[in-house]
Amino acid sequence: MQENREVARALDEVARSVEAREPERAWKAIERFGQHIDADQELALTWLTLLRITPSRPQLFEEARRILASWPTTPGIVLAACDALVRAAELQASDEPPAVDGPAQTAASAAERCLLSLDANVRRDPKVGGYLAMSRANALRLAHRHDEALASCTEALVLQPDNGDFWFNLGLVHKARRSWNEALEANQRARGLLGDRKGVLWNLAIAATALGRGDIAAEAFRSFGLPAEVAPSGMPYVEGLPPVQVRAATRGSGHGSAGAELDAAISFELVWVSPLTPCHGVVQSATFRQAAVDYGDLVLWDGTPVGVVEHEGKLVPRFPLLAVLRKGDERRLRFVALEQDAGDVEAFGAALPNGAVLFVHRAKVEQLCARCASGEHMRKHEHTRPEPHRLVYGKIVVSGQVDLAAFRVALEAHVKSHPKVQVVMPELLEAVGDTQAAGKAHQMWRGLERSALKSAPTDPALQA
Repeated sequence: MQENREVARALDEVARSVEAREPERAWKAIERFGQHIDADQELALTWLTLLRITPSRPQLFEEARRILASWPTTPGIVLAACDALVRAAELQASDEPPAVDGPAQTAASAAERCLLSLDANVRRDPKVGGYLAMSRANALRLAHRHDEALASCTEALVLQPDNGDFWFNLGLVHKARRSWNEALEANQRARGLLGDRKGVLWNLAIAATALGRGDIAAEAFRSFGLPAEVAPSGMPYVEGLPPVQVRAATRGSGHGSAGAELDAAISFELVWVSPLTPCHGVVQSATFRQAAVDYGDLVLWDGTPVGVVEHEGKLVPRFPLLAVLRKGDERRLRFVALEQDAGDVEAFGAALPNGAVLFVHRAKVEQLCARCASGEHMRKHEHTRPEPHRLVYGKIVVSGQVDLAAFRVALEAHVKSHPKVQVVMPELLEAVGDTQAAGKAHQMWRGLERSALKSAPTDPALQA
C-alpha cells in the first residue's frame, strides 16, 4: 500500500511537471519506479507520455518494448507506445536508411498486431482502429515502407475523413513517395481542417514548388510571414535568403585513389546552394563523387535540417535533398592536375577562359617519379627517384552556351601561361570528339593514380 501511495504521489508530480514543461523534474519524480513499468498500467501510460516528450532518452526503445510486451493488445497502451517510438524514429534524418529492427519497425509491428487482435466493431471505431491505422502508417513511412504506409493512411481516413491530422500525415507519405500532386491535395485538405499550421503550410509549399505552382507556394510562404513573390518563371521567390547546404547520396566517381571498396560505397556529400525560397534553390558547388545533383541544378529540399555547421562565423543549416527540379545546362568536367606548390591550381583557375569556374576537391602530396609526373609514364623510361608532387582533383564547370572546341583551344593557351600546373581532363577531349587524345589523357590519369592507390584517405568532400 505504501508503495502504491508513493507511485500515486509521483504521478501527480509528473502531471505538474509536464504542465510546467519541466521533463527533467518529471523524470526525477518517477524514474525510481522503472522496475514496475511492465506491471502497473497507469504508471506505464505516464511513462510512455514522458518518453514521447523526451524522444532522445537512451532507454526509450527498450522501455517501450517492455511495456508493449505486457499489453500488446491494449489499444491505449499500444497507441502511446507507438507515439513515443515514432517520435524517436523522427530524430533520424529522412534521407538515412532506417534501422532494420529500430523504433519505426517496432511501432509498425505493434500497431498491426493490436489491430489484428480487435473484433470487427472495435476496429471500425475511428478512435481505436482509425488511430491505430494512422500510427502504423506513420511508423511505416519512417521505416521507408511507403506503399504500405499509403494503404494504412487510406484505411484510417475511411474511418475519419474529417481528421486534419490524418490528411497532414497522408501528405507526408506522398512527399516521401515524391507524389507531388497527391501531396499538394492532401496538405490543402489538412489546411482546410486545421487552419494555417506552420507544418501544413511548409509541406504545402514544398509540394507546390515541386509542381511549379509558384502562386500556391508563395501564398503559403506569406501565410507564415515570408515576403514571397512569384518570379516570371512561375516559381516562388523570396529575396535575400542566406546560402544553405544540401546533402545528397553519392557513389564514387572511379577517380580519387580511395580504393574500389570505398569507391563503390554509398555516402553523403554536401553541396552549397543559393536559395530562391526556403525549400528550393540553385547548386553553387560541384560534386566530387557521382550524385544526382551538381553545379547549376535547381533542387528541392526537405524542411527539417539534418545538421548545422558554422561557416565564416555564421550558422549554416544542412537539409536533405528531395528532388532535382531542373538540371543545369553546364558541363562539369573532371580533372586531375599536378602543381609544384600549394595553391598553383587555384591560381590557374582564378581566371579561366569563357567564364569557366574551377573547383578543387582534394589536393594531396604523392611520391612520383619526376618523368612519370611529366607524362612520360606513357613511354618506356628509366624511373628516377620518387619526388613529392601535389596531385589535385576537381572539376571545371563550363556554361552550356560555350562552344567546347573553342574552349579547349583557349584552355590549352591558358595552361601554357601557367607552367607550374599540368592538367589532365579527358572528359573535355571526349566532349569535342578527340577520341585519340582522350585515350591518352585517360592513360595519363591512371598512371598518376597508381601511386595514389597505395593509400586510401577519407574524402574531405564527404560529410555525414
